[in-house]
Amino acid sequence: MAECRACLVYCMDFRLHESLANFFAEQKLDGDGADVIRIGGAIKSLAQPKEARDREFFLEQLNVAYELHGVRQFYLINHEDCGAYGLEDVIDSPEELATHREDLRVAKALIQDRFPDTEILTYFMRLSGTAEVVD
Repeated sequence: MAECRACLVYCMDFRLHESLANFFAEQKLDGDGADVIRIGGAIKSLAQPKEARDREFFLEQLNVAYELHGVRQFYLINHEDCGAYGLEDVIDSPEELATHREDLRVAKALIQDRFPDTEILTYFMRLSGTAEVVD
């Protein structure tokens, strides 16, 4: 079985490609290997799914990384101006950040419940490329 240290979950938004590549390198994931899951809206599919099957699909994908590749770290990354959230008119507002913080908190709790022996790291990425840790 091939193993890697982490699994990154983030949005498919093309505006993040370069920033996420830099983040990947900063976290030293390029050397250790990492699974990548890109879903439109990223964490929203887990925290606020439109359908229950959306959440289950998301968790199944995490389970593949966990079981097949021995992943024990999950990086959850949401970003500003995410179209899936429909918050474009409130970019950089306290409301936008509060929504993302809450969804990251909910997702972290769900993943921790499903995979109790893992570390879950949560981030909010600005379009400028800076990634802020979300507690």
